[in-house]
Amino acid sequence: MLKEILLVVAIIDGDTIKVLDHNHDQLKVRLASIDAPERKQPFGRKSAMMLADMIGNEKVALDCPSQDRYNRWICTIHYEGVDINKQMVEMGGAWVYRRYYSGTEYITAEDQAKASKRGLWGLSEYEITPPWEWRRQH
Repeated sequence: MLKEILLVVAIIDGDTIKVLDHNHDQLKVRLASIDAPERKQPFGRKSAMMLADMIGNEKVALDCPSQDRYNRWICTIHYEGVDINKQMVEMGGAWVYRRYYSGTEYITAEDQAKASKRGLWGLSEYEITPPWEWRRQH
C-alpha cells in the first residue's frame, strides 16, 4: 500500500501519470476505476491534456491499495480535496472502468457527462469507443 503526497512529473495519458518519490525515483501510477482514451484514439490527447491541466507539476495525495501486473500503482488521486479520478469522468475525459469499479458515484458522474455531451461524449457516436474495446481492435 502506498499513501503519500508526491509530485507529478509526467502525464502519460488520461489515466496514467509518473510521480517522483522521496528518493527521487519515478513511479508509474494508474488512476483507479477509470479508463481514458488511448493517445492514438479519438480524444486521447485531449484527455491527457485535461489531466495535465489539473495536476501537472503539482503535489498530489495518492491512495494506492495495490499494484497491477505492470508494476504500476493503482491509485485514487486527490488534489486540493478533489477526487481527480472522478473529476476526469465528470469532465468527459474518461469512462468508468466498470470491470474494476463497484460503486455508484463515478457512474452517476459518467451519466451526467454523457447527458451534457461533455468531453469525449461530444464526439460522434462512431468515434466514441471505450478504450478496452479500442485496445482489443488495435
